Amino acid sequence: YHSEEFNEPFDGITYAVIISMGFATFENIFYVYRGGLEIAFLRMLTAVPAHAIFGVMMGFFVGLAKFRRHSATLRWTGLLAAVFFHGAYDFFLFQEIYPMLTYGALLVLLVGLLLSLWGMRVLSNLSPFKEAENPLARKNEMEG
Repeated sequence: YHSEEFNEPFDGITYAVIISMGFATFENIFYVYRGGLEIAFLRMLTAVPAHAIFGVMMGFFVGLAKFRRHSATLRWTGLLAAVFFHGAYDFFLFQEIYPMLTYGALLVLLVGLLLSLWGMRVLSNLSPFKEAENPLARKNEMEG
């Protein structure tokens, strides 16, 4: 967070997704150990993308926090958003009362994906390097 390499808001997403993939790796090892290879296949299809989505959500707020006032509030908001979506995802997968509710996990992922895509677009537009990249791209197009 305090590294000079963290020099634009989108870096919050980059670093948070990397962290979330590490978390997903250990969580998947735990679940596969307990549930076998069938669980491994199911988790590969949903849990890995889910953790990437949760990471984007958290990273959005961390990226904003790095360059804004009230950064503690933003960081907490990011953590709570990721925890909430992860909890909702787990709830729908693990509840055994109404089997059809399991599909709620897909709804959580869809909403999370849409919010993540929006957040990535917002932080991309806030990049201090955005303007520097555009003239170079136009120059290359003219020369090509």
